[in-house]
Amino acid sequence: MNYIHNYTLYFIYLKIQILINIAVNLYHPQDSSLMKLINLLLLLTLLLISRNIVAEELSIQATSNKITLDGKINEAIWSTAKTFSSLVVTSPDTGLKPKVNTTVRVITTDDGLYISFENQQEKSQRSRKYSGKDQHSSADFNVVSIDFSGQGDTVYEFVVTLGKGSMDGVYSRGSHFDDDWEGAWDFKVSEDETNWYSEIFIPWAIAPFPLANKNHSGEIKLHFSRYNIGEGEAYSFPDTSSSRANFMQSLYSVKVNKPKSSTMQIFPYSSLTQDFNEKESTLKIGADLLWKPTVNQQITATINPDFGQAESDELIANFSAVETLYSDKRAFFTENQSLFAIKGNSFEMLNTRRIGGNSDGNNNDPSDILAAIKYLNTNQKIDLGIMAVSEDDSSDAKGKQFLSTRWLYKGKQGYVGQIVNWVERPTINRSVLSSAIDYGYDESNLSIDGALLYSKVKDDINSNGFGGTFNLNYRTNRQWKTDMRLTWLDEDLSLNDMGYLARNNLRELNLSSDYLLIPSGENNLFRQIDWHGAATFSNNFQNERLPTKYTATVTAKTQNSAKVVTKINYTTAGYDDLISRGNGSVKLTDRQDYLFQYISPYSGDFHYELDLNYLQEGIKGWANSIKLSADYALTDQTIFSGSISRLNSDDWLIGNSSGKLTSYQRSYDQFSFKLLWSMFENQELSIKGQWYSIEAEKANKVTFADNKILGSSANAQEPNFKQSQLTLQLRYRFRFAPLSDVYIVYARNGSYFEQGQPFTRHSDVIKNQFENPDLDLIMFKIRYMY
Repeated sequence: MNYIHNYTLYFIYLKIQILINIAVNLYHPQDSSLMKLINLLLLLTLLLISRNIVAEELSIQATSNKITLDGKINEAIWSTAKTFSSLVVTSPDTGLKPKVNTTVRVITTDDGLYISFENQQEKSQRSRKYSGKDQHSSADFNVVSIDFSGQGDTVYEFVVTLGKGSMDGVYSRGSHFDDDWEGAWDFKVSEDETNWYSEIFIPWAIAPFPLANKNHSGEIKLHFSRYNIGEGEAYSFPDTSSSRANFMQSLYSVKVNKPKSSTMQIFPYSSLTQDFNEKESTLKIGADLLWKPTVNQQITATINPDFGQAESDELIANFSAVETLYSDKRAFFTENQSLFAIKGNSFEMLNTRRIGGNSDGNNNDPSDILAAIKYLNTNQKIDLGIMAVSEDDSSDAKGKQFLSTRWLYKGKQGYVGQIVNWVERPTINRSVLSSAIDYGYDESNLSIDGALLYSKVKDDINSNGFGGTFNLNYRTNRQWKTDMRLTWLDEDLSLNDMGYLARNNLRELNLSSDYLLIPSGENNLFRQIDWHGAATFSNNFQNERLPTKYTATVTAKTQNSAKVVTKINYTTAGYDDLISRGNGSVKLTDRQDYLFQYISPYSGDFHYELDLNYLQEGIKGWANSIKLSADYALTDQTIFSGSISRLNSDDWLIGNSSGKLTSYQRSYDQFSFKLLWSMFENQELSIKGQWYSIEAEKANKVTFADNKILGSSANAQEPNFKQSQLTLQLRYRFRFAPLSDVYIVYARNGSYFEQGQPFTRHSDVIKNQFENPDLDLIMFKIRYMY
């Protein structure tokens, strides 16, 4: 057996070496020293992997003689499992019995939970398309949702696809879902002529939970779902789904014997980055520590952490006054972070991308983090948490200090808690204290949640800010639900030092209602029709009425699972108090926005989406856009996807920091592509790129006074401009154990900006961005879980 593994590892080594040679020698053949260093690290990595495989084999032979995780439900012990087979159709939400059977079995051991799905389905109707980690899947898949505490405040979700892909994430209070979390669990799938199977192992160490009683017995809550892509249906037990506001309180209770033993996991890492632009190599070595002294306590610490991302952010062209909120994939900030997750429609109390982000110096470079530590204590009634992070000093700025504390009281039907954040920014002599008291209540079809917000800023001008949110969701029956949101944020509320606040100075009421119509009989063209209506009324603290927004959407699903979406947005005349960047409000005329969308069925090798949009984004003129997205399965293991879009506008109104308003004629072009190849078991190669370009011309200066637009005129002082971004990435990932991976990433990004005309052709812009990149690097990284 060891000879087989040694041969396999040597084969993997050769493949990785070839990939590195392609990436380096294609553009930088002179960097032979880099190749030598990467090969040395690669050999050390494979030795660690080999050691891990042998250790796992010995462990399996010694302790796992009852269940082998192979996707085959053939061990005798499965006959003693707790069985669930009464799943009902929850999408469309009819509550009817499915046409095909699904059997779920659950076994609890001292190590964790073993869960199996037996999915009846004709072999020719199954979808096996591969999807990357935490990527949307077009394959049939199973979902397990687990509330380890049994108290409805945190629910972990685990997804397994027939295409051997996986996803995971966490639901926190208010049914907010975070797919950045990644846990150390495992799975396998298999098939026969009548069924396909998934077998899942979820260790107890994956999450903290309250101590059990003296007999070790305790309660967890479970929910199972199956998605049948060919039929366009979802089946669930119990009869609920994640789309319902009270989903977290509606899971099925199961008595289990919870362990009391402590666990410790160490995640050392090593990364080597060669920056070809700067002609320098950077070697980083560090480690994360996860220690559970008891099952209800968890300490997470990191030393010299690697917060570089192996997955690039999406390119977004944002010319508005509202900041773009990006997600976080860094392990320390995603590991059981849900206790600190207090968020609303326009705010988050803890935006971890602020930590280790740009420094306060003139260079605005990303900050290194010296160390970080997080402590969680989960009990039957009260949960406690604290997190502290210290940044390192840079060449022209002192490091920032962050501290967050959290308590949460949990009742049978509700909760109340508080978070207190503190940030010290010595370079700009600024410190901020922010706090939120969050609350929630659930009963039958009624769900209520919200938060009271406070901030205290000490800098050149001290200030205190207040705010609050209140959300109500009422589900009349299976087909009809209504939501109401109240938001109150005063002018001095400040959360962006450690959190995220889209805007302050706002009073807002949002009302929305959804109705599901299910036509009877299969002769109807549509099998379900979703009606959605919403209205948003808002003003600021100067009593200026902001534009009222009305939305009407109809989503119709055909008998073959295609979707047709029509959407109308109407915005009344009102004051825009953000567009001039603090230089006064501007009263705009009403605007309209019409959208038509066709989404083809996900089953089959080819899937596409077509969007047609006719809208107003200025004072009087109109814009139109078209977008085509598609994916094609070359094989079940090789998926190509891409999108292309174009927008033309004769009236694009934007503002700048000087308070000037300008209307342009503009065109926006975008394309993206991704090739995803599951090379072998646990090995993945992806090649992706994204590009956009904005051409703005025929500038008209828009003058306003006393909040009213006086007119517009040709403005020769505002030159035409073209802005473009390009990002390319080649990434190889080898997963040799849960949370243990080898990454090789080659990234090449370029930007382009010009003023005046004629504009440079798109092809020449792309060539310039590729040949003169802002970012040109290759990274080798290994993360290993002990």
